[in-house]
Amino acid sequence: MVRSFVGGLELIVNLLKSDNIEVLASVCAAIAKIAKDEENLAVITDHNVVPMLAHLTNTTNDRLRQHLAEAIARCCNWGHNRVSFGNHSAVAPLVKYLQSRDENVHRSTARALYQLSKNAINCIIMYEAGVVKPLMKMVGSTDIYLQEAAAGCIGNIRSLALANASRVK
Repeated sequence: MVRSFVGGLELIVNLLKSDNIEVLASVCAAIAKIAKDEENLAVITDHNVVPMLAHLTNTTNDRLRQHLAEAIARCCNWGHNRVSFGNHSAVAPLVKYLQSRDENVHRSTARALYQLSKNAINCIIMYEAGVVKPLMKMVGSTDIYLQEAAAGCIGNIRSLALANASRVK
């Protein structure tokens, strides 16, 4: 029974190869739910979910952006996935998602950026991509989840900057 379940997770990850935006958005939403469980997250990581999600980050479709960012946020909670997303060039494209008019995209993107910002290299990439200004605006949102994720990301970037400043002195 466990083997068939693992096979099902493999099939879900393989659906990320689809060309259909609706399929991709739905699969990303499913992955975000599946990745809440650590064992599931380990299995989908073994099936290369990180590079497959990273490959989708250049999308302009807000529905896909929302669910993709949420899936990325969840997948950051396993092993070296945070670093892997950075290595697969997924960080800078996410910053562009903050230009969307959809607050759901903002919320899930801020969550993903917060999780990714727990890695120093990702913080540098975000900073260079201009993440601070839009996140500062989002700290003032009425959505507390958006506020917290935006503030957490800015806090991680600031901590890195302070650590580097103290080393320079």
